[in-house]
Amino acid sequence: MKVTEKNIVYPAVLYRDPETGGFTIAIHDLGIVTEGETVEKAYLNCKEYLTTMCECAIRFDCEIEPPSNYIDICKKFKDNLVILVDTQV
Repeated sequence: MKVTEKNIVYPAVLYRDPETGGFTIAIHDLGIVTEGETVEKAYLNCKEYLTTMCECAIRFDCEIEPPSNYIDICKKFKDNLVILVDTQV
C-alpha cells in the first residue's frame, strides 16, 4: 500500500512478559515489535515506530503492507489484547 493517507491505523497485539512485568507490542503486518515497562509506554513506542516507518515510506516512495482486519487479528490472537495504533503523517 502506498502511504498517502493522513491517518493510518494498524491493529497491534499486546503481550505481557511475566518475568519482567513489562509489555511487548507487535504490529505483525509490518514486522514492528517494541516494548515498554507499562502498556502506555509500549503503545507510545509502537506509535513512534509506526510514524517513522510511514514517514520513510513516503520519503522513499515505498509501499508497506496494508493493515489487517481488526476482527481477524482478535480471532487469531484471542489470548492477547489487540489494540489499534494510529499515526498521522
